[in-house]
Amino acid sequence: MVGTARLMDSKTRGNSSPRDLPDANGAVESAYRYIRAAIVSGDLRSGETLQEAKLAERIGVSRTPVREALSRLGNEGLVVLERYRRGQVASFSMSDVAEVFRLRAKLEGHGARRAALRITAAQIAHLEAVEAEMELVFADLGWHKHLARFDDLNNEFHATIARAADSPRLEKILASSLELPASIFNHYSEPVEERTKRTHRQHNEIIAALKTRNPDWAEAAMSGHLFSILNDPKPDPES
Repeated sequence: MVGTARLMDSKTRGNSSPRDLPDANGAVESAYRYIRAAIVSGDLRSGETLQEAKLAERIGVSRTPVREALSRLGNEGLVVLERYRRGQVASFSMSDVAEVFRLRAKLEGHGARRAALRITAAQIAHLEAVEAEMELVFADLGWHKHLARFDDLNNEFHATIARAADSPRLEKILASSLELPASIFNHYSEPVEERTKRTHRQHNEIIAALKTRNPDWAEAAMSGHLFSILNDPKPDPES
């Protein structure tokens, strides 16, 4: 499962405080990471108005970095900028969600294909460790309590394969342009537990394909994993 359907690199998940980054670029980056994480996690909900002054106070920066961060998030589609630069968290229809998963299936499938011929033994061991921890989190806490940690681990699983593909352009696209807020899964009729158990099976198949260095299998396993999360029964209009 792509949990919150996000692929965050290690920088996005950094723990740096905005006050530790006094330069302008650092303040913008801090504001960007903070607001982006809040949107994806659901702390800032779809349709919610984003007030620059309140966000600046909350993050610990001036309004200018917040304004630039909102503009950046607007380019990514997570924020809608209205008149007078007033921001609002973007809302996603289920058709939007389906389109994102179709794009990710094709892009991440391509990434897994590349990774099958490039991934290192250390990266495979890391994937196995991440998946093992995901299964422990699920078993220990149960489907209704595991989400935050589960999603962090799931993001790391997908990001590791993107890095192993050795395509900086692909990694950048996946890390910044195809995010969805966690709240979209509230509209799914499939039980979370069922979807999560299937994720474990699929992750293990992806690892097996990568270990055998089989690019066709890796691409099919990754694409199938992401297509299985589609919640839109309508066919792809481009197919």
